[in-house]
Amino acid sequence: MDPANNATYAEARKTDSKGYTLLRLGPYTQARHVSQDTDRITPALEGRETAVIPGFRVSARPAPFAVSDHELFTDPYEADAVALLVAAVEGVSA
Repeated sequence: MDPANNATYAEARKTDSKGYTLLRLGPYTQARHVSQDTDRITPALEGRETAVIPGFRVSARPAPFAVSDHELFTDPYEADAVALLVAAVEGVSA
């Protein structure tokens, strides 16, 4: 089996590319699982990518898993990616 080196990042970015990471999911053992979670997060925003956090565009993207930052990641197999994103956005908006 290949090493678990895939992750999903949900980010909030301004038009000048400044922003921050809302959520890190990983490591994924299979690349198709990354795509599945990314594809679930994107429609969960329901066209509200720019309204969820005023002044920012929220999006999800696949990326390499940063082993050195492993403590910042949530295990994607133990949690619902969409529920985690909703909680992260609520934490920022509060």
